[in-house]
Amino acid sequence: MRERTCPPFAEAYTVKRGDTISRIAAEFNTTVAVIRFLNPTIDINRIQVGQVICVPRISVTPSCPNGTIYTIRSGDTFYRIADEFDLTVRELQQANPLVNPFNLVVGQRICIPRRPAPPAPPEPPAIPPCVDGTYYVIRPGDTFFGLANRFNVTIRQLQEANPTVNPNSLVVGRIICIPTKVVPPGTRPCPGGAYYTIEAGDTFFSIATRFGVTVRELEAANPGVDPARLTIGQRICIPREQRCPGGRIHVIGTGDTIYRLAQRYDVSFRAIVDANPGINVENLQIGQEICIPPYEPAELCPTGRTYVIRQGDTLSSIAEEFTVSATDILRYNPTMAPSEFVAGRRICLPPEVHV
Repeated sequence: MRERTCPPFAEAYTVKRGDTISRIAAEFNTTVAVIRFLNPTIDINRIQVGQVICVPRISVTPSCPNGTIYTIRSGDTFYRIADEFDLTVRELQQANPLVNPFNLVVGQRICIPRRPAPPAPPEPPAIPPCVDGTYYVIRPGDTFFGLANRFNVTIRQLQEANPTVNPNSLVVGRIICIPTKVVPPGTRPCPGGAYYTIEAGDTFFSIATRFGVTVRELEAANPGVDPARLTIGQRICIPREQRCPGGRIHVIGTGDTIYRLAQRYDVSFRAIVDANPGINVENLQIGQEICIPPYEPAELCPTGRTYVIRQGDTLSSIAEEFTVSATDILRYNPTMAPSEFVAGRRICLPPEVHV
């Protein structure tokens, strides 16, 4: 039998005893239709031992970036495999475009795709410090002009008390600071904290959750207030600044570690530990509240040169890119361990070397 010439993207295959066109298609992770296309002059339903046919020039093992290879077992179907790996049949088919799901063969290898991690929920805006002022929750229709008039302050004072708030894009539900020091007669002092005016539906639990304090701390700051009898317009004290000055309270959830929180909030591992004296970093408890210190701005870098680490960067590659030594980079980032130099972190660079 003369040698068969196959297209550049295909290769010759000699039919062996026991072969069927379906088994050959499964072996090469393709379909019967593709083999029929590559062999237009052959009756592929009557192949014979020793006959040479063309098959796709692909690896017997499918390409599976970021996934895992699975070997078909007796009784397998795409539906059962998808269910076992918590996928949809469509996701399995998209990862194996050349596999016929209705003709799986024992021993055939397919790709099990890895689902991308769900995006992290957006972080709520940080609550601004508001010492001796009043916290206010934005409502529909609010503007800085209207709030300034209502609380008898200037628009500039309102902007200075809320530097991270865009006055042209107020978000309903966001907490801002009304910088008034005028306290109605009979209001209990709130040293180091801020006042809040009770609104419809408020409870001590909902207020504590909103402002990142515990119900016990809220009760201690308001000893004359009955949590079961809150009234609309009543003013209470939020003792937030006593717990986490300038930062935010984080409630430990499943999978949280100090290292992950440092990456999430873009602060150093050591800064979180320092902000929570006595914390057991190896045994965080779900529901435990810890203080996330404020982000250290670039001005704290004495050279004024900062860099956000990219995926694939190493301490050595960063040093080479900026013509500095790795030792100097570590010296200018004294609160960071070498293991903390990960993608997304901002670091301080040594001064530029002039040759």
